Amino acid sequence: MQEVVQVVQAKWAEWDAIVDPIVFQGIEKVFGEDIRKYPSLALRQQSKLIQSPTLVVTSSLFYVLFVSVAKLVVNQKPKGAKDPQWLKNLVFVHNVFLVVLSTYMAGGIANEVYKNGYSLWGSPYNEKETELARFFLIFTLSKLYEYLDTVIMVLKRNMYQVTFLHCYHHVSVSFFWWMAYYIMPGGEGWLGAALNSFVHVIMYSYYLLATLSSNNPSFRKKYLWWGRYLTTFQMLQFVENGLHCVYMLRNKTYSAVMAKFGVYYMVTLLFLFGNFFVRKYVLGGSKSKAKRQ
Repeated sequence: MQEVVQVVQAKWAEWDAIVDPIVFQGIEKVFGEDIRKYPSLALRQQSKLIQSPTLVVTSSLFYVLFVSVAKLVVNQKPKGAKDPQWLKNLVFVHNVFLVVLSTYMAGGIANEVYKNGYSLWGSPYNEKETELARFFLIFTLSKLYEYLDTVIMVLKRNMYQVTFLHCYHHVSVSFFWWMAYYIMPGGEGWLGAALNSFVHVIMYSYYLLATLSSNNPSFRKKYLWWGRYLTTFQMLQFVENGLHCVYMLRNKTYSAVMAKFGVYYMVTLLFLFGNFFVRKYVLGGSKSKAKRQ
């Protein structure tokens, strides 16, 4: 067994030696700065696995491969088809876990921010605040776990949900927060992580309730009407993040690389989520009304 572990470690080191320079050089070409010159203290104290982008890149490559194959071989579930009980149990556990984890992260970050006297905007990074950095690490790794969202969609054969927006969001957000953890796991970055965790508490609570009431349409109609506002809530989050990144750029209160990345990234998310909102709730809602008439 020990020999197997050594072989795996050796192969991983070889793969890391390929991926690591490609990613860092790519970041430098895009943003004009080599971020390897200032890895955070928290990151330097962690294992080599999280110090390198290879874990995130490898996970994302497998994710894209999985989605590509699934799109080719998995058919959309027929209307009215039931999911097996084991799959329902998996969905239930997954949603409960993410509600609990997101609550823990949002509450933990908020508590650290309160203890250290942070303001909403304009809080300088202090690498001595290691507990806040620990929550950043958990938050970053949680983005890789959330790839399971897509796996569940495929298992349920809800292929219409596996859209470009869905996949782009999962892959890009995992890399974005890995970069934030690598450079500055704290300071101005606290608000984005806490806000996203809070949004996920609401989002996965909705998914959990929707799962539990899958056989009760009247309950869904009466108590889960607010589901359509989840997208609006997410878009407001992107607006706040984008404006915050502009503030960081102008006032130099956070990494310029991350602030630039954040501005461009939030624009793409606003465009994609806005397009989804219009198609589903504006145009889709109009078509539904026309049919009823």
